[in-house]
Amino acid sequence: MQSPGFSPYQMKRPRREFHLPHFSGSAKKWLAIIAGVIVGLLIIVYISLGNLRFFMNHYLGLTFFSKDYLIVLQNNYESRPGGGFITAYGHVGAVMGVPTRFSFHNSYEIDTPNYVTPPYPQEKFLKNEWYKGYTFRDANWQPNFPDSAKELTDFYTKKFPDEDVDGVIVVNFSMIENLVDALGGVTVDGQKLTKANLFSALEQEVNNVDRHSEEALATRKNILGDLASTLISKAKWHPFKTRRVLEKAMAEKDLYFWFQSQGLENKIISKNWGNALVAPAGSDFVSVNIANLGSKKTDRYMIKEVNHYVNLTKELPEMTTELTIRFPGFLNAHSDNYKGYARFILSSSAEVKQSPTDSHTESAQGLTMVGTEFTLPAGSKMVLSVTYILPRAYFTENSYRLRLAKQSGSEMEYKVVVEAPAEREMRSIDFEVRENRAMWGGMLKTDKDLALSIQPDTLVPFPIEQVFEGLNNISIYWNEPMDPSIGNNATAYTVTDMNITDPKTDEVKVTYAEVVFGSITKLELSGVTSQPLERYRVELKGLRDMAGNYIEPDPKIITVVQRVKGTAETTSTPSTSEGL
Repeated sequence: MQSPGFSPYQMKRPRREFHLPHFSGSAKKWLAIIAGVIVGLLIIVYISLGNLRFFMNHYLGLTFFSKDYLIVLQNNYESRPGGGFITAYGHVGAVMGVPTRFSFHNSYEIDTPNYVTPPYPQEKFLKNEWYKGYTFRDANWQPNFPDSAKELTDFYTKKFPDEDVDGVIVVNFSMIENLVDALGGVTVDGQKLTKANLFSALEQEVNNVDRHSEEALATRKNILGDLASTLISKAKWHPFKTRRVLEKAMAEKDLYFWFQSQGLENKIISKNWGNALVAPAGSDFVSVNIANLGSKKTDRYMIKEVNHYVNLTKELPEMTTELTIRFPGFLNAHSDNYKGYARFILSSSAEVKQSPTDSHTESAQGLTMVGTEFTLPAGSKMVLSVTYILPRAYFTENSYRLRLAKQSGSEMEYKVVVEAPAEREMRSIDFEVRENRAMWGGMLKTDKDLALSIQPDTLVPFPIEQVFEGLNNISIYWNEPMDPSIGNNATAYTVTDMNITDPKTDEVKVTYAEVVFGSITKLELSGVTSQPLERYRVELKGLRDMAGNYIEPDPKIITVVQRVKGTAETTSTPSTSEGL
């Protein structure tokens, strides 16, 4: 019997202690070396991931608890605003960080039960007796992909209401070509596929079907799924080659992403991995976007050039963006006469002054889009252009900035020419500068930011030509605008007969002077008589340009020749060398 006040919790129990295994000194040394090697390898692997470290850093957010991602495969040889026609879709899921499923399917499997009116001008070009309206495979219509992502996921979840979409992964056919090439080719169903034959092999497989039968289209062989599985299996054994292909594709918009998580989406956009169109504040912005509407894979054979001319000599800077499209040669099995819709995408502050006939202008996401339909038969070319002005505020501090935004999947050469007033020179690390002109050109593989500064006018003004416009009228043409407060003073000019061809001396007086059109001085004289080819000495005193730069020397002497009626236009003696 226990004594009063006894409690079993007061009983002392033996304490269990944990002891580390005992290692000898040499064993501890080897364990430290092994641990160091493991940590070093992990660091090397992490560093070797390059830009892909972003996804490693966000792995938990991307895969926990349960995440589902829609994969969109685009054929960029059939251009669409988001990159290309959607040929297939896939699904990849993860639970607690572990991938759970991966599948690929034909895009024609996602249909719509009711007719959905498509955006302009899809219906005009695509409608036929089998057309059922706007659907998943045409929904990458917005040049700004975050807008299209919402429509794509909406079509997808309506078809598969039990599926969630936490993000969209978009892959262009060009990336698949590059991956096949980097891996040295792959074998699918016994056929060796390389970059050289991949397009034709897939086109043969995909198009060997009755295209007027929805059942045949929906049930045709899923070679893309087999190709994707084979690529993934081989790529994991070549991580460095695969990483280089993926990084290049992300930089060139052949691989991009959209996420439901706004925080993650903002990070993706900041890295330019989301195919989002963002016009920087105070910067000119140009992107040309082309949609192929029922012209097969014709974009594979077309040549597209964009010329952007910036005129800074006007009171309000004026820009002209010109698109030239060439379709050389003849049709083949993969091409057709081109039917398309081109959009010029500009800053929201752009005021359009000239655009193609029957063009459509819309505003979205802080951008102005000018769209126009066009057709282009094989063996021809066409030019489309838009002219617009921007507020003077875009050119503060004597600088000009421009962002060129690439259309995903496109191959377009861009050329930019910026022209400043003749008296202003420019400086830039982006442009090639030649006096008052700056030029840049190249294939636009990624979005490109260009900038230049316009230097203060420190150049001395000088006359480039002086002529008699009548017996008692002289015009002096300057290299730049002149200050009229001095230039309009007749006493700043003295004209003297030089008696070179005629001994008769004219007593010439300047009765009136006026600077017109900025860079032309008009002098009215008295006392000039008819002396064909006689030379007259003109003394210029105290004249200056609009920046306050005075002529040198001051006074400056120039010579003008009295013209004979019917002689050549230029009869003056140049005051300076006319070049090399």
